[in-house]
Amino acid sequence: MSKVWLVATREYMHNLRRGGFLFAAFGVPLLTVVLMVVVFTLTVENETDTTRVGQVGFVDQSGVLAQAVEQPDNFIRYESEEAAEAALTASEIGAFFVLPPEYMNNGRVRLISSSDTPEALNDEIDAFLLANLSGDLDPQIGERIKNPVNSTVRAVDTGRTVDQSAAFGLIFAPLIFVMVFLLATQTTSGYLMSGVVEEKTNRIMEILVTSITPFQLLAGKILGLGALGLTQLVVWLVMGYIGLQLGQNSTILAGVYVPPDMVIIGVVYFLLGYFFLAALMAGIGAVVGSEQESRQYAGIISLVLVVPFFFIVQFFDAPDSAVVTFLSLFPLTSPVAIILRMGFAVVPTWQLVTSVVLLLITTIFVTWASARIFRWALLMYGKRPNLRQTLSAVFRSRGMETTATGERTA
Repeated sequence: MSKVWLVATREYMHNLRRGGFLFAAFGVPLLTVVLMVVVFTLTVENETDTTRVGQVGFVDQSGVLAQAVEQPDNFIRYESEEAAEAALTASEIGAFFVLPPEYMNNGRVRLISSSDTPEALNDEIDAFLLANLSGDLDPQIGERIKNPVNSTVRAVDTGRTVDQSAAFGLIFAPLIFVMVFLLATQTTSGYLMSGVVEEKTNRIMEILVTSITPFQLLAGKILGLGALGLTQLVVWLVMGYIGLQLGQNSTILAGVYVPPDMVIIGVVYFLLGYFFLAALMAGIGAVVGSEQESRQYAGIISLVLVVPFFFIVQFFDAPDSAVVTFLSLFPLTSPVAIILRMGFAVVPTWQLVTSVVLLLITTIFVTWASARIFRWALLMYGKRPNLRQTLSAVFRSRGMETTATGERTA
């Protein structure tokens, strides 16, 4: 066990200082946060800044605003639509709206502007009209008309209740976690694959196995890089928590709430998904002939991992469909599918348990098979094994080992 720990420590410390890992662990979240802040700030500013429109005219053909109350300072009354149109053409106003004679029957209002208008201007017009329409009502009724609903969201199966503002976090958090999962697992398992290929190509591995068994070497690499991936996940979670705390005063992040059960399930799938991918990558790295070839196989695996995103509409519209259920149970896609699904709907308990059990069994099998392939591949230096030989190494390792030894001795 001490040798496994020694290999794990070396892999962890060596890759921890890599520039690529430091950028993935710290640079990517910081860059993501900066980009999100910039985009959100520009979006919010564009939709809330009514000063860029300037003065706003209005024409009342319905009589609703005959005795206008609570009229904003930037609103100007015009007696006719032609006068407002002339003012707009002369750039005296940036926009104007018209209440037609049939406004009380259909509620239609025409807004004319020389450019796009922010959403906040529509809110100002709504508030102006509502104040005049509810002028004779009781103040409490008027306030209730302005804010008719203060809703909460409750999942029937789990009983989880959150504010409406926090519902954004239920959808947004899984997408962020999936991105972290893909980045962390691909980075660390990629390190494992490239390391195995490099040590095998340079024949360093043949020296290492003189003092450590192939299984101990593989186990140490998987554990060390697993700790590295977990470190990256913890860094992202801490930075995400800090970002949410700092953003509570913003209109976008205020009230965002990530349920603890989602975090716990996410960590479970992260660990199982990593060990599954790491063992799979190690097995591939042991049989391929070059790092370029290993990257081709890694690309195929990465494509399978993101298959749930191809069916993102199904996750929204039909989270209990056969396709979504299959992706939730299939080991190679279940980590991504389950986390995505939790953001859009409640995953049935039996599917969650079945998914975890299938992923766990598959991870154990792939780790066992990769250890056999890893041990057998050391005897096949300079030879490119085919699929039949690789499968034979898994299920009849003793015979293949004897054959490989004989070929090498000859």
